[in-house]
This record gives sequence, C-alpha cells and structure tokens, in this order.
Amino acid sequence: MRNIAFLLGCCLVAFLAGLLIYFYNKPTRNVAAETGISITAAELYAQFNTDHLQANEVYLNKVLQVSGQVLSIKNTPYAAPVVILNTGNPECGIACLLNHLVAPTAHPVKPGETIIIKGICTGYVNHVVLSNSSLVN
Repeated sequence: MRNIAFLLGCCLVAFLAGLLIYFYNKPTRNVAAETGISITAAELYAQFNTDHLQANEVYLNKVLQVSGQVLSIKNTPYAAPVVILNTGNPECGIACLLNHLVAPTAHPVKPGETIIIKGICTGYVNHVVLSNSSLVN
C-alpha cells in the first residue's frame, strides 16, 4: 500500500512540474499583430470608474488601442518604463506597462505629448492597467 501511495505522489509531482514548465515557457501574445479596440484614455477611465464589473466584461484580456496625452513616465530599474496617460483625474490614469522588447528607444515619449498606445487590458485598481504595451505612433 505504501508503494502505491508513493508512486501516485511521485506521478502527481511530475505532472505538476510538467505543467509548471509548460506555462513558464508559453509564448506571449503578439499585441502588435492584433487589432485593438480604439478608445480614448478619458472614455476608458470613465467606463471603469462608473461600472468596473461591466467594463471588465467588455475590456478585460482584450487588446486596446488607447489614445491620450502622456501625464508622466515612471522608469523602473528592472523593467521597461510605465507610461501614465491623462484621464482628467490627476490621481488616476491609464498605466501602460511597456513591453521591454519594444521599449521606445528611437522615439522617447515626453509628458504632454499625445500618443496612441496598444496593450492588453489587465484590470482596474487605481489606474486602468495595460500590460505588454507598445507605441503605435
């Protein structure tokens, strides 16, 4: 009986290790190749601010193409910069976590500049968060 329990435990551990390796090596989505839902930063924030549950159903895990004015840029030491788009509310914005592979090196973004950025909507905490983002223009 002990041998069967030990064998089943080893099989379970091997299965979980295989799942971990599979999901760790899973390729990321190619956001640049997908067509995004076009929306302005103010409209996106207003929809999440009024009814975030309904906005999650519409936008969560979808590719969005958001246009707006850059409020600020936060450089992080271990990842690509985070661009915050202005929504009209000085405390909340659209946080765009730039993809570190396509971070803007040739065309740096400056505060006050109007840009279009494409990324995957991952939810709403204090900001609406777009991950794996890249600049369209």
